[in-house]
Amino acid sequence: MDSFLFFFFFSFFFFADLCDSDEKSRSVTQGPHLSCCGTTAYNKLDSSCCNNKITAGLSQTVSYCCGPKAYNPLNQICCSGRIQNKTSAHTACCGSGLYDTKKQLCCINQFVWPKETDNHVCCGNATLNTLKQCCCATDTLKVENLDSACCKQKSERDKITAGLSQTASYCCGPKTYNPVNEICCNERIQNKTSAHTKCCGSGSYDTKKQLCCINQFVWPKETDNHVCCGNATLNTLKQCCCATDTLKVENLDSACCKQKSERESAALSNGSQPANSTDLVEDPRQMAYQGSARSETLYCGSEPYNPIEDVCCSGRQIKKKSGVTQCCGEKPYELSEEGVLCCDGQLYRGQPAGSICAGNVPYSPHNCTVCQKHAHLPAGQQCCGKNTFDPHKDICCNGHSHKGKADMTCCGSHAYNASSGTQMCCSGHLHDLTNLKNKEEAECCGPVLLTNKTEQQCCHSAEKTLVYKAQPGHSCCGHWYYSMSLWSCCAGQLIPKPTHGTKRNESKLIRNMSEYSQSDICNKTVLLGTVASVAVKENGRYIVLKDPLEVNDTDVTSCGNSLEVGPLDHCLFPALELGRTYLWTKNKQSKYEPLADVNGLTTPLHTILSLCQSNRTCYNA
Repeated sequence: MDSFLFFFFFSFFFFADLCDSDEKSRSVTQGPHLSCCGTTAYNKLDSSCCNNKITAGLSQTVSYCCGPKAYNPLNQICCSGRIQNKTSAHTACCGSGLYDTKKQLCCINQFVWPKETDNHVCCGNATLNTLKQCCCATDTLKVENLDSACCKQKSERDKITAGLSQTASYCCGPKTYNPVNEICCNERIQNKTSAHTKCCGSGSYDTKKQLCCINQFVWPKETDNHVCCGNATLNTLKQCCCATDTLKVENLDSACCKQKSERESAALSNGSQPANSTDLVEDPRQMAYQGSARSETLYCGSEPYNPIEDVCCSGRQIKKKSGVTQCCGEKPYELSEEGVLCCDGQLYRGQPAGSICAGNVPYSPHNCTVCQKHAHLPAGQQCCGKNTFDPHKDICCNGHSHKGKADMTCCGSHAYNASSGTQMCCSGHLHDLTNLKNKEEAECCGPVLLTNKTEQQCCHSAEKTLVYKAQPGHSCCGHWYYSMSLWSCCAGQLIPKPTHGTKRNESKLIRNMSEYSQSDICNKTVLLGTVASVAVKENGRYIVLKDPLEVNDTDVTSCGNSLEVGPLDHCLFPALELGRTYLWTKNKQSKYEPLADVNGLTTPLHTILSLCQSNRTCYNA
């Protein structure tokens, strides 16, 4: 201990002038483990710094801070600014006290109870068994048996809300709502009166036209200079809010307003001093190597080693035989050795020439076929995932082989006959149509099959494709389904203004290529092109396509280096991304407009030709 104190005080006096310098460097560059704690030097290997206070005998590299003191998080815990010894490895804080998370429950951060089973949870300051009881919210939280009226009502409330996707909804107690058109205030869903509607207590108000004071009183917002003062409003150009026994509105020439103005001016003239960065509690693991020079010594396990003379094989230090000595797991071998093979850390000797690995097992490609590290006899077979298949008789779909190649098409990992009309593929998901009354009504919405267009609405953006319950006066804007009485949409962006006039036309959807059938794309001229430039003039959008190709069943024609298409109705069509490739089709005015996004396809042209020429087969000569 005496030697430690000697070194500590030696460090302090030797480096104190550096920590006291005008430079205020946060590390002492003359010593890799020495640093400043405020104006005091300390060694991070045997001391810690918290809030400019040094804790001796505990290295900064393993400690945490608890206010101005450091502690070892392996054995101690900091609860409400007080360091305490852990009672087990699962010790956590419960308020200012401790509890064992494996054996106990901490309720409302205050009460510690035994955790009798894994089904026990907190209900206010008590516990309950979820297999036998529920937590009922009346005036207070109360434990009731599952057969009680309260628990039965609670179970009834916990239901699914149909017609509204989880990815576009919020919860309001047990119910979900569409935040574009509705708002939840004190667990009560209300229709928005404008796009700027917010809660004021259990009611709502328009933030553009009204003020909400103390979350209770709604007043007209006469000008932008009107603000709240308690439960009343004032004009800041003429009045101020004075705090006496209560908040009170006074004219600017009153004594109270003048005194308030003088105090605010004095505070501004003094300025606010920035917080001293050393007052912040820093993560000691992040501080550990600030300003330190990293050691050049290499270690094998816990021992230093010289990589010129030795190799380190899984923590074992072994002398090199030559400059080409390598490791295979814990064993060394020479690259120049014949018949040696290292497979996933397993060393094999005496292997035939040309042997390779299948996982951690060696094999000879002259004898076996290897599919994703799985070996099969004999050699020369074709792979489909981990298994072999016969490409003359079978079809391989995402690593799964299926019998009957003729007329079969892949849908994800499944195979189906696209021309049979009994199944439909939606973004890799195969749906059965046999029980549908009107198969012509069926269409895809991402991976989901729509079966009733009058009751379902599909909204699509580059990020999401969602199904909504259809509602009058609503429309899609990207993947959002919005009320046109609150919002309008332009180029896939919601605008907080009601939709008026001709803009009530449905926004155009650009879906994935996989959602379209033969009739949508074949027997007509379509265009493949990558967006190179976009220009908007008035409400018209013009697009320059790079390397466009016109496709008409079997005919493919190059349209040169570039082609300008348009005009598109700028607001009706979603934004088109530069560098993204789309499939275009002609509208009634014989103008090209975007139909599908083909970026998920490896070879879009091949996909179109395959769809439109499904009955053709290529044979080897």
